Parts: sequence; structure tokens; C-alpha cells
Amino acid sequence: MRSIVGKSTFALAIAAAPFVSGCASVESVEMAQATANQALASAQSATAAAQTAGARADQANQSALAAQSSAQNAMAAAQSAQNSASEAHATATAAQASAQATEQSVNQARASFERASFATARGPRG
Repeated sequence: MRSIVGKSTFALAIAAAPFVSGCASVESVEMAQATANQALASAQSATAAAQTAGARADQANQSALAAQSSAQNAMAAAQSAQNSASEAHATATAAQASAQATEQSVNQARASFERASFATARGPRG
């Protein structure tokens, strides 16, 4: 009887060996699947982060373009102001020259008037 039980145990162990090794393979496959799922989740998270970073980069680029446009507009306005200031300076210089010429004319007219008044006051005595 002992030999039958021993032989049966041995036969049962040999028969169960594929199932036991199959269980280890299932665990390995499940572990590999879990690892793959984690890697996929990490890749999806990285993709989402990259898309967010790309969107932020696009926004930064648009802001930079808007700032460049504003700077160009400011430069044009400054150039226009410089031109206006140059024209105003030229006009002021011309007005100053005209005022000096008018002052000289007034002085000459005053001197002529004083000579004429003096001559009239002296009379024909000469």
C-alpha cells in the first residue's frame, strides 16, 4: 500500500507540475501587464505634460509677437515725435530770427522818428 501511495503521490506531483508552472507564468504575465500598464500611464502623463508645455510655449510665442508689435508701434510713435520736435525747433528758430528782424526794424523806425522829430522841432533854421 505504501508503494501505491508513494507512486500515486509521485504521479500526482508530475501531473500537477504543468499547472504549478502555469500559475507562476500567469503571475509573471500579470506582473508584466501591471508594469506595462504603469509604463503606459506614465507615457500618457508625459504626453499630456508635453502637450501642456507646447500650449504654454505657443502662448508665450503669441505674447512675444504682440510685444514685438507694440515695440514697433512705440518706435514709430517715437520717430514721429522726433520729427515733430525737429519741425517745431525749425519753426521756433525761424520765429526768433523774424522777431530779431522786426526788433531791428522797430529800432530803425524809432531812430528815424526821433531824427524827424528833432528836425521838426528845430524848424527851418537848419
